[in-house]
Amino acid sequence: MRVSKEFKVGLLVVLGLLLLFIGVNFLKGGGIFSKNREFYAIFDNSSGLQPSNEVQMNGVKVGQVLSVELKSDNANKVVVKFSIDSDEILIPDSSYIELISSDILGTKALDLNLFSGEIASGDLKYYEDQDTFKYSGTEISIEEQINQEILPLKKKTEELIGSVESIIVSVNAFWDTSAAYTIDESLYEVRDAIDKFGELANNLSVLISNETEQVDRILEDVHEITDNLSNKSDKISNVIDNISAISDTLADSDIKSVIVETKTTLTELNGVLADVNSGQGTIGKLLHTDSLHNELIQTNQSLQNLLDDFEANPNKFVHFSVFGRKVKGYQTTNEREDILDGVLDSLQGI
Repeated sequence: MRVSKEFKVGLLVVLGLLLLFIGVNFLKGGGIFSKNREFYAIFDNSSGLQPSNEVQMNGVKVGQVLSVELKSDNANKVVVKFSIDSDEILIPDSSYIELISSDILGTKALDLNLFSGEIASGDLKYYEDQDTFKYSGTEISIEEQINQEILPLKKKTEELIGSVESIIVSVNAFWDTSAAYTIDESLYEVRDAIDKFGELANNLSVLISNETEQVDRILEDVHEITDNLSNKSDKISNVIDNISAISDTLADSDIKSVIVETKTTLTELNGVLADVNSGQGTIGKLLHTDSLHNELIQTNQSLQNLLDDFEANPNKFVHFSVFGRKVKGYQTTNEREDILDGVLDSLQGI
């Protein structure tokens, strides 16, 4: 079977186009026959991001940038379309996409940060193909970082140079004839002070030499005191042991219960005294009422009247008859006389 030249030329053209398509996709970093998931992200500035730049996650390439365009309804925003090669990467809807510099030369790339927080499994959602990321931002560029670090250092250097210049001007203004004269006078005063300090040191040395004997005696006395304390250590130990024994005895004794009982007794005594002061009870009534006192006075007065009547008219109370006449009035006996004597003695005691 013969193959025509036209068929061969056509086959070569198809193979060339196929190789060109494969090469272009290979250079772009995309798959040849696989369909990747595509997503969108919105930024304030592209910062030089170009199509075919990498999409990284933890430093590993997981996709590439497909297009960078201005947003149709807001030209102040940039819409970046990018793809993710692996279907196994599930992207939660709280993930963050950031525009970064991938190397020191400033090559731009997208950095994908998956959400790592704790969310209930039922509330966790994932981005689907053609979705737009809700959270995106731009990393601070190296130039801006350098400016943030260098500018404060530059300002401090300028302030330091200004301070050094002012110090130099002040020194030049101070270093004239009058200043030199002032410095010479200060040096003379310093020398005089050193001389006086030397004299003071000499006087101190003489004083120490004169008082050496007294210092020796003081040291000897201190040594004797320490010796006495050492000799009396046994007695001191006995005293400490006695104090410890006394404290143990006090600790073992039931002092707390005695104190509690004493307190209770004092409380009851205070209650009794309060009742007496308020006129309650027999003792309180005796202290706060005059009835007993008045009755004693009346009784005393009646007895006194009885004694006076008895002395004035004894026959009225006691009558003796020799001939057996009928006795009139009060008849007394020895027993009654003893009782009467006892009453009289009691009255005299009152």
